[in-house]
Amino acid sequence: MVVPVVIVHLAFVCTPVAAKADSLPPSLQLKEYRIERTISESAKGCIECHAEQSRGIVADWAASRHAHANVTCLDCHGVGPADTDVSKGHLQFDKETKISPVVSPKDCSRCHPGEAAQHAKSKHANTLEIIWKIDPWLKHGMNNEIERTTGCFHCHGTIVKLEGGRFDKQAWPNVGVGRINPDGSKGSCSSCHTRHKFSLAEARKPEACGQCHLGPDHPQ
Repeated sequence: MVVPVVIVHLAFVCTPVAAKADSLPPSLQLKEYRIERTISESAKGCIECHAEQSRGIVADWAASRHAHANVTCLDCHGVGPADTDVSKGHLQFDKETKISPVVSPKDCSRCHPGEAAQHAKSKHANTLEIIWKIDPWLKHGMNNEIERTTGCFHCHGTIVKLEGGRFDKQAWPNVGVGRINPDGSKGSCSSCHTRHKFSLAEARKPEACGQCHLGPDHPQ
């Protein structure tokens, strides 16, 4: 796969209509976003390898706004020195590039601070804690592992943790909206706009909500 290296210039200007900008809350005032960046050699390596190994993921990413702004795999999956959730499996194929499969709201907040802050204050972010407190079946261990995984944790999330440098299979993979991540943040942004298109239109469709809000026991 040939990966083009380009500089992307994006400028989005939002102008309030029929109101003075200074009389509106900050979220509705005039904004301008400008992105100017290229794709690094390491990031190109990720794309080229995954274009062979997982073509669907790369195809979804290539059609996304992230790709149009040259936001690559490493921007979201790359880890820092303090991160504990380094994928040992990935190091078997690429010893130089340390990544984590877990992309948390804290990671997303580097570019989307407002959205991450809104989510952190929402009922969704605390939904795992909520069911631990009010669901007697879960609280007292009265349901089995399959029921917990498919009926509770799939939507509400898990506590993602590592044992011996490897992810706990009972807790990962998981995209529950109240997932507690290794970095301490709560949630998974891809619960609503899924990997790797991260489509805003998808998140606004009833089907996105319908993944979890179905049936008489989940009427919210």
